[in-house]
Amino acid sequence: MSLIQQRPPLSHEEEYRYAKLAMEWYGWGSPIGLGILLVALAAAAVLVRVAVFGL
Repeated sequence: MSLIQQRPPLSHEEEYRYAKLAMEWYGWGSPIGLGILLVALAAAAVLVRVAVFGL
């Protein structure tokens, strides 16, 4: 049997705790999410500049 099959199921409290931790790290507040947001804002600023002032 694998390790996953040997482990007892998580309680509702444990599931909630792990889900909350995962969403805090992998959501938009994570370093990756903030990096994507920063790049998107920079790209939008460049597009607005090109639209207003041209190349």
